[in-house]
Amino acid sequence: MSAVPTDSASPLKRPGEYRRLTATDCRHYAIASAPFAEDLDRHSENEQPSHTKLMKKAAKFAETSRLVRGHAADELRNRAAGEALEEFFKLAEAEGQSDLLTAADTELRTQLTDAEKAEKAGFKDRADMPALRRKLLDIEAQQAKLEAAIGALNASLRARLALAANDPLPLWPANPLKVKPDEIAVEQAVATGLHYRPDLNMLRVFAEGGAGEMTNTVLTGLNPLLGKIKADNLLASLLFPFTKEPERQQAAATARAAGVLTSRERLAEAEIRAAAVTLRGHRAAVAARALDVRAVETRLADLQKRQAAGVNVTTDLVAAKLDLFKAKGDLLSSVIEWHVTEVKLRQAMGLLVRE
Repeated sequence: MSAVPTDSASPLKRPGEYRRLTATDCRHYAIASAPFAEDLDRHSENEQPSHTKLMKKAAKFAETSRLVRGHAADELRNRAAGEALEEFFKLAEAEGQSDLLTAADTELRTQLTDAEKAEKAGFKDRADMPALRRKLLDIEAQQAKLEAAIGALNASLRARLALAANDPLPLWPANPLKVKPDEIAVEQAVATGLHYRPDLNMLRVFAEGGAGEMTNTVLTGLNPLLGKIKADNLLASLLFPFTKEPERQQAAATARAAGVLTSRERLAEAEIRAAAVTLRGHRAAVAARALDVRAVETRLADLQKRQAAGVNVTTDLVAAKLDLFKAKGDLLSSVIEWHVTEVKLRQAMGLLVRE
């Protein structure tokens, strides 16, 4: 087993310059760079034939293709925006926690230096130097983990937002972390989500019929057994004008698409309701954490007054300052949980691609 050093290392050096990124910018970049979305919008089957009146069937298919692929593209964009924003707020938390740890590190180093000076002067160690060193080592370990997380989140966000991977400036989430006090109107949120969600609107095109073989293709993608497996009968295709087999197959595919739509609508409603309830819980947690911060601030102010009056409260004062950093860190985590859940709610409602 390697020996654990008794002296703490120098504090980690933070970057002197950042590249600012707002949540709005993050969403826009994520939507613009969503994988395959542009390809779906520009698919060749979306193009109308040169003579729409003469080629009515081809024109109808092109319009259906444009609708279906457009909804599919918006679903990819909505999901990409949600995933990017979740990482954006996690990066904001990591940077904020790193700042709090840096402040705690500075406070502990100051107290350790004062204790060492007092010990050299022959005074009794009242600050418990071994305990201070252990706390410093713990903070350094936490900072190292945060630095690794910040680096990973930067790399992932740059890829999601199509930003230069070799940019030396790390990203800085420049967004006010405010929690909205308003309650979510759950029933209205459900109605809005069922109306706007791109994946549901795509399935509605299939459930309405008229999407032809495209319905079977999508059903097969959802589950191979949902699509048509049996090959078309050669005799039936030869006698196409005199058989209703293709119509029956299309009606069956349309009915299966309607069933899938019903199931997806139930799941979408459950996602929206769950996110709304979770958001309410996180708001309550934020309020509780804010009260805790104020309580610690009050205790710290009282100790500072006693110190100014000549009372020796050094140990209690250090503990109170560290408690304040921890309370602020807990508050920050609760605020980030609220923001991440709010993003998930907007994603579940299909709004991220529409805002």
